[in-house]
Order: sequence, then C-alpha cells, then structure tokens
Amino acid sequence: MSKKLFILSFIFAILAVPNFAQETFTHPTAAVSITLPAGWMYEADGDNMIAYPEEGGFAITFSVINVDDVDAALEEVDAMLQSQVENLELGEGQAYDVNGMAGIFVEGNADGVLLAVGVIDCPVEGACLMVGAWGDPEIIEKYGADILGIFNSISPAGE
Repeated sequence: MSKKLFILSFIFAILAVPNFAQETFTHPTAAVSITLPAGWMYEADGDNMIAYPEEGGFAITFSVINVDDVDAALEEVDAMLQSQVENLELGEGQAYDVNGMAGIFVEGNADGVLLAVGVIDCPVEGACLMVGAWGDPEIIEKYGADILGIFNSISPAGE
C-alpha cells in the first residue's frame, strides 16, 4: 500500500469514529437545563427524569418537589429517604450557588450504599429540583466527577 493511501485510510478511519458530545436537555416542569456527560442518556416521565451512563448500572434521578425553598425541599427529601431506607446517615448539607439558584448538596449512606442528594431552588415559583444518586461505593467513586458536573451544570432554562 502506498504511503499516501495509508495516510488517507488513517484519516478516514479517524473521521469515521463516532464522536460523543455532551448533551443538554430541559426539565420542563422545573424550567432548568441539565448537561449530561458524553455517552449518558435520559428518560422523562412527567415531573421525573432519570439519566444514566450508556453502560447502565447506575442512574441519577431528577424530581420536582413542590415547596418554596431548598431547606423545606431537603426536609421533604430527608423524610422520604427515612421512610424508604434503613440506617440512613446523612452528612451536613453544603449550601451552593448553582448558576444563580440556591442549592444544598448532602452526602450520606444507608446499609453500605452511598448516596449524594442535592436540592435546587428552580426558576418556577414553589418548586425545587431534587437530584439524587446512590449506589455501591465503587460506582459512586467511578461517577463522582460526573455527578458533581451534572449538579453544577443545572441552570435556568434558556440561559
């Protein structure tokens, strides 16, 4: 094979490889945009959305909570988690400014499962967005940067 033909074949092979880019979608009820890492997918069902990596085995949920502020939203999430899991231990909530929206992020565990939960005060009056991720310690460690990146990417829709 000639050198030119080899170089052209190599360039064609590089260009033919699919390029996975980040994807931004809008959560219509919360009126926020969320950017997912390359290779992640999402499904929507009313006020709830779920995002997961292409390989599966882990998911992040997004749910609208009808309350006026993040403190009330975090109390509601805490009560919901207390009723669904045993031996729940949550850390101290950390206040965040998430692209101009007030937010609180909490980490914890329940029976060997790690969880990361955030609540964000949405642009829609009387609504907060709960962002939740939980899984085995290895899974949370593997996707830790993605979880934080997704949480920090949330912004008012249209900005």
